[in-house]
Amino acid sequence: MVDFGWMTGGKQGGGIDSALGLFSRMLMKYGYYTYGYREYFSNIKGMHSFFTVRVSDKNVRSLGSLVDLAIFFDNESVFGEKNPSGEIVHDGHIRDIKPNGMMIVDSKTDVSKIPRKDIKVFQMDFDSIINDSAKEVDAKASELMISKNVICVAASAHLCGLPTQQIEETLRELFSKKSEDVVKMNVTVADKAIKYVDDKKIPKPITLQLLPKKDLLYMEGFAASALGKAIAGCKMQVYYPITPASDESNFIEVHPELGIRVIQPESELAVVAMTTGAALTGVRSSLSTSGPGLSLMAETTTWAGITETPLVLVDHQRGAPATGQPTRTEQADLLFATHIGHGDYGKIVVAPGSIEESISVTALAFNYAEKYQLPVIVLGEKNLSQASVGMDKAVVNKIREDYRLDRGKLVKEGGVGYKRYAFTPDNVSPRAVLGDPTTIMWATGDEHDERGHISEETTNRNKMMEKRTQKDGLILSQIPKEEKFNLFGDPAKADLLVVGWGGPSMAVIEALGNGMAFLQLKLIEPLPNEVKELLSKAKRVVCIEQNIGGQLREHIASKTGIVIQNQILKYNGRPMRYDEVRDGLARIMKGEKRVVLNAY
Repeated sequence: MVDFGWMTGGKQGGGIDSALGLFSRMLMKYGYYTYGYREYFSNIKGMHSFFTVRVSDKNVRSLGSLVDLAIFFDNESVFGEKNPSGEIVHDGHIRDIKPNGMMIVDSKTDVSKIPRKDIKVFQMDFDSIINDSAKEVDAKASELMISKNVICVAASAHLCGLPTQQIEETLRELFSKKSEDVVKMNVTVADKAIKYVDDKKIPKPITLQLLPKKDLLYMEGFAASALGKAIAGCKMQVYYPITPASDESNFIEVHPELGIRVIQPESELAVVAMTTGAALTGVRSSLSTSGPGLSLMAETTTWAGITETPLVLVDHQRGAPATGQPTRTEQADLLFATHIGHGDYGKIVVAPGSIEESISVTALAFNYAEKYQLPVIVLGEKNLSQASVGMDKAVVNKIREDYRLDRGKLVKEGGVGYKRYAFTPDNVSPRAVLGDPTTIMWATGDEHDERGHISEETTNRNKMMEKRTQKDGLILSQIPKEEKFNLFGDPAKADLLVVGWGGPSMAVIEALGNGMAFLQLKLIEPLPNEVKELLSKAKRVVCIEQNIGGQLREHIASKTGIVIQNQILKYNGRPMRYDEVRDGLARIMKGEKRVVLNAY
């Protein structure tokens, strides 16, 4: 099996941001699967960004802690950086290279300061490559400085065994929407970088063989979420800019073929109000936000709850609380999502565990919202939304083909005597929409009767509260098991049952050892009845998640009465790596109760 890790980095705003996509697409066109992730600071320009890509002939969906090849054109990427007070901003990436791995640095870097003797270090004169390229295309060197990312990508791809022609063709295709001058500039820079590597006889760390062509899509997590909305027939996306959620709305804006209108109002309050208003008129609509934005939306979400409005909220979680870590990942919003707002009302909370599931779970959220007439929160996270994969196009096509639109008890005409909140055996009323000329209906955030008129009568109040909060049984009986959770292995026979959710799931699957099983929850609220049964049969259980409080563990305890005794947690803002998860599971098997992971 081919399993190769690559990394590059540089200052934000210096052109490095596109390196991950360029390198991944080159390897995909050579027949390989890729999984990539970007890390960056929460300022606009100047701080350190780095990008990691895992390349394999198998379908991989997580990263390891170390890479085989790293290439950097700035000293900060190599040695790290301190602020004016002498405090460490980041430690650099010398430690992130595998033993016997390779690091390529700028010719001005003092390699004698690199303490490791178990890695190969080579130098490239990035400035001379830029200067030579500028002369050839008759441009100023300053105009080409942004193409240092192309040097990193082209040199790395060549060192992986890709032929020059393949690299050039990929660059021409990826820059095809740019002017011919831009295409020529980048191809020239790539050619000069390849020639430099050959002239300096820098050895190849791996020689990848051309694999049969695969029909792969370069899919980023935020694009997967947007695609799920398009498949579901969403027609309106409302958002207020917030990291990392804005990427999804920006993607939809530049892809009008998705058929989704994007609106950016003045505040998060307006976002949820507009989304709710659209849903009342029968339009499938959604909002995209992150934890701080979701906090501001709590009151209006309860309005959707009391009016039984099918509202879909997608929360791309990040480091919390408050502003927290805007550009880092965390699973810190679970308990807030399950209890959002004041009072009791029905809601559904779901969580995709992969980029593929970001498509399917998001699409299903719209069916849930309309079928059960309540808010649905999709808990994404930066670990998913800003990761990227080489995804088989057939996977996307199958999700689209298998999807069945379910609008629940939607009626075209309410007619005379229509009761929007009619009491029914299953607690779900026939739903007409605002604007239907045959229907008179009221929607109010006050308690109301079946027609929607404000009511403080006690019997009505009891019945309405029970109606809105007692849909769980219907939900759990109708949602198929495969939409509630994924189960890997047999918990009754395993020595250890791992319970988790969301972004870490793919790393957990790869880290599972003999005698281990994994329960990946997709339906968080209401909690599937099967969870208690599975936990009761397990010999030993560990809950793994990316927050400090063990929020899923607490949620499960509150619903089942079972307190999971073992935990693996990570809350430093960085994603879980499969090798550190493997180590954590081994420590649990040796008797540790609480393991905190802290790998960068």
